Order: sequence, then C-alpha cells, then structure tokens
Amino acid sequence: MRPLRRSRQAATLLAAPACALTLAGLAAAPAHAAGINVACSPAALVQAINTANSTPATPDTLNLARECTYTFTEQVAGPGQAALPQITSSITINGHDATITRDDRTDNEFRFFSLPPATVANLTLRDLVLINGRAGGGTQGGAIQLGFNTVASLSNTRLIGNTAGNGGGAVNNNNGTLRVVGSYFNGNNAEAGNGGAILSSGTTRVDRSVFTNNSTGPDTGGNGGAISHSSISSPFALATSVLTGNEAQGLGGAIHTNTFSATITDSQIRGNDARTGGGIANFGTLTTNVQTSIRGNTASFSGGGIYNFGTLSTRNTDIDGNAVTQGTGGGLHNQGDATLNDSRVTRNTSAHAPAGLHNNGGNVTLNHTTIADNNPGNCDPSNPAAVGCSR
Repeated sequence: MRPLRRSRQAATLLAAPACALTLAGLAAAPAHAAGINVACSPAALVQAINTANSTPATPDTLNLARECTYTFTEQVAGPGQAALPQITSSITINGHDATITRDDRTDNEFRFFSLPPATVANLTLRDLVLINGRAGGGTQGGAIQLGFNTVASLSNTRLIGNTAGNGGGAVNNNNGTLRVVGSYFNGNNAEAGNGGAILSSGTTRVDRSVFTNNSTGPDTGGNGGAISHSSISSPFALATSVLTGNEAQGLGGAIHTNTFSATITDSQIRGNDARTGGGIANFGTLTTNVQTSIRGNTASFSGGGIYNFGTLSTRNTDIDGNAVTQGTGGGLHNQGDATLNDSRVTRNTSAHAPAGLHNNGGNVTLNHTTIADNNPGNCDPSNPAAVGCSR
C-alpha cells in the first residue's frame, strides 16, 4: 500500500485538479432574498450566526464578503467544539468565494459548523471554502458535524485539508440528512475511524462532485478513504461524480458501504487504494449502473476493484485494470451475492488466480457480462464456480 498522503499547504490545496467535472460549469443556484451582509471579520460572522439563531422560526441568509478569508484561532464559547456558534435554525450562507479557515499557527482544535441533534438546524452553504478544520480528541467531523434530524446542503463548496480524530475528516453526518452538489473534497483525513472525507449514518446524496487524495489513518486502520456510509435505514446515493487517489488503511479505498440501499450512478472510481476493496468495499446492498467505471484501483489482499460481502448488482459497469498485489480477485472478490448485468470485468491483475472474478463461497449470476483478458485467469478457481465465465 502506498504511504498515506499528508495535507498540503492551504494555498496549494486551493488549486482544484483539472477533471471532467468543473465547478464553474454548474448551473447557478436560485437566488435567495436579501439577508444579512457579513463584514470581512471572524467576529462579524459569529455575530451574524447568533442573530440568525435568535429567530429560529424565520430562515435567514448570510452574505459573506466576496473572496474574504475568515481566519479563526479558537473555538467559540459554548458547546459544539466549533469556530462558529452552533446552528440551531435555518441558515443559508452565500460564500461569494470566501474562505473559512483555522489558523495554521494555532494548536487549538475545532471544526467550523456544528448542528446539534433534535433541533431545527438546517444549514445551506454555497460558493464557500472550508480549510484546515480539526476535530481532535477522538471526535468526528473535521469541518462539519450533523446531529440527529438536522440537515446540511453543500453547493459549490470546497472542503480542503480538514482532519478528524475519529472519522469524517471533513463531514460527519450522524443520523441527519446531507446533500452535496457540485462540491470538491481534497486532502481530508480521518486519523482513526472511517470516512476520510465523509462519514455517514444518515441519508446522504452526492451529485456532480469530486473526491481526491482523502484518506483514513495512520492511527488505526479505517474504512472508506473518501466516503464511509453505514445505516440500517438511511440510503446513500452517488451520481455523476469522480473519486480518485483516495486511500483507506482498511476497507474501500474510495467507498465503504454497509447499508440497506446504496446506489452509484454514472461515476468514475479510479486510482484508489486500500488493504481490501481498492475501489469499493460493500457489506450491504449496493447497485452500480449507467456507465459507472471502476478502473485502476489497487488492493493488497483482495478485491482490487470491488470487494463484496453483501448484495451487489451491477448494470453497464466497467471493472477494468484493477490490481491485487498479494491475493486474488483483481476485479471482483465476492463472498456475498453478486449479479452482473451488461457489465465488463477486463484486464485486471492479481498475485494469484483468479484475477478477474474470485467467488469465494458466494453466489454469482452473470447476465450479458464479459469477463476476459484478466491475468492470471478470469474466474477459475472459484467455489462455487461462476457459471458462464471461462478460465
């Protein structure tokens, strides 16, 4: 496994990589009514949030100073371990390309936003950058923490170089509702626990977003280098997104799922790395479809592209050019139920056969699916055999 990536300086991290998804190309969000104009000072932002919270029955819009940098050196007084007061009402923050950051020179540890459970907290962030938040002391959510029954929506928001001691390097959705559109997660880290960028046990949907160079570790092995979602009742959905260069010390270099419903649509999962499940590790019910590509990922032990211990259904999915350095199943390692429809498992490699699809005590159904050009071997030996797959 490659060494863990370290966060870069804020100025370097701000340069988003060239990729198929460009934030500048997103449709403009609907305009909100005029609200509170926030001067370019941390104190002004704190005061504006206190003012908005004072009228919980009325939604408020805060307009930040354009391209201002709001630099914080300590957390605000009160609960939440955050630079800003807890969000206890409905607040929209129009960032106008402003940045909220934790000062590099401080030893104080704090996130930026905390939404306490069982409140009417509903936070919307637009056109904003959050850099260098740090939730220490074994806590979660390096930049944003959602509590039970709260809501956060991120639109054209960049979360860069944030860290959490125990999961959710950028965001922890603890049984709330998280909506991410056209946003960018780079260089976030969960030192221990799961979810290098996002840790979620609540309803989470991500659209048209990019996750790159997020990681778990090095304190302990963690799952989901970019995203980890576990829930018995809340779904996860990812669409039209790119996850590349993420790394997990445990399971799922890009994504780790353990939920009754996870869906990945029209997305690229490429060049990620983990101990098991270089691209994806699934322990629940996962569907991938509509030209999803799982390509060039690496695992040490099994499942270079996908490791499945749950129920997996693919449709029009490419599992191509993935690798396992010590074990089997460079494309797919299955110990659950896997149904591959109109999909391709090609050019994967592993240390031991089979490199394409290794069925290890699970059930595999192949419908109009090609498994070919894997080295060494496509599906044999498997137990039971994958019917319809040649050696």
